[in-house]
Formats: sequence, C-alpha cells, structure tokens
Amino acid sequence: MIRALSVRCLCWCPLVLATVMFSGGSATAQAVLNANPGPANNGGSPNWAIFFDVTNLGSLPLNVIEMTSANTGAAGAAFNVEVFTRVGSGLGGPVTSGPGSSPAGWSSLGIVGATQGGTANGVSLPIDIPDILVNPGATVGVAVRFTVVGRRYFGTGSPPLGTYSDGTLQLVTGDARSAPFTTTGSWFSSRELVGSLTYVVVPEPTSLALVSVAAVVGWRRFRRAR
Repeated sequence: MIRALSVRCLCWCPLVLATVMFSGGSATAQAVLNANPGPANNGGSPNWAIFFDVTNLGSLPLNVIEMTSANTGAAGAAFNVEVFTRVGSGLGGPVTSGPGSSPAGWSSLGIVGATQGGTANGVSLPIDIPDILVNPGATVGVAVRFTVVGRRYFGTGSPPLGTYSDGTLQLVTGDARSAPFTTTGSWFSSRELVGSLTYVVVPEPTSLALVSVAAVVGWRRFRRAR
C-alpha cells in the first residue's frame, strides 16, 4: 500500500509543496520502467509463465511493486497472476534445462488479482504484485504465471533478449514456458514483456530524518509568522 503525504513548508520564502511517498513506513518515490511498447504479436495460454530479470543499478535498495502486462483477456476481464523470484538470473533454456525447468531456487511471493485494460488482448491495468526487493548491484530472476487468461508478448522465432533501463532499474526480457518449473512443455526465447514495471527506491534513514526536520522547521517558521 502506497500512501501520499503532502508536506507544506511555509516560511518567509514562497510556498514550497513537497510530496513524499510512504511504503511500509519508509519514504519513497515511484518510478515506471516501460518494457517493449508493443503491440504484442504472439502469446500463450493460461498457466504459461513469463520470465525476466531485474537488476538494481543504483546505490540504494528498491522494491518492484506493480507491473502491467499484455494478455489474452477480454476488456475488463479479471484474472490472477502468481509471482516467483530467485537469486540471480531466471533466464535460459532449452526446455529441459535452465532455471525455469525446475522449482529449485524459486520462491512464490503469492497470487494476486489483476484486471485487463479497456481493450481485449491488450495491456492490463497496473497489477499490485507482492514487493520484489532488489538490493544494489543484485539481479533477481522473476517468473509470472497467468491463470484464467494467457499472457501475450512480443517476439517470434529466436530474437535476442530485450534490455530496458532507466539508469536505476534494468529489465532483461524474456523467456516463456508453457509448463513452468518442469522439463516438459515448450520454451521460447526471446518473448518480451509488453507492459511496464513500477518500483520505489528505499531511502537511507538519514534521508527520512532530513524530510522530518524540514517539515518541522517550516511549520515553526509559519507559526511564528502568524
């Protein structure tokens, strides 16, 4: 749950309005990293999974908190996704090998509800996924299994993996498996995420203290000025 707090620092200078985001009691600022812009040109069936890697290029921890994804749902359709993570890359095949061919090393973060956007076979509304913690310099492998609907993606044949970065978060996408965490079914690469990831950087405690001090000082000056 993300909560926005507006702190008005009123003093002898013009009005300053600062918006600080709080997640689990920590101040954060949201950012969105867009993946392949689409439109999706390929796809799979319910219970397929997408695989991609996220790497933290910054100096502070971050949490990936939301995603959007193309899927086969009708406009406004409800569906579920289950999110799995592992330490290190989750990419690679073929179907009988690679991280996605076995449940070893993977942890399920849980199943959450999702809603398709306003276009059939389009991109979902933002999905509030379980937080994925990515420490500075670390790579986390992510798998997202769709139920009720199938996922859609960009890629046919065997094109190279897609890399997207904003200087803080890097996304490498991706693989698709029809029977994830088994050596059966089919494995396809690359199949890029059509959608986005939303993340928040977790600030150092000193940053939180500075925000608090600034708010208190501004309020005291405002009180004296009245």
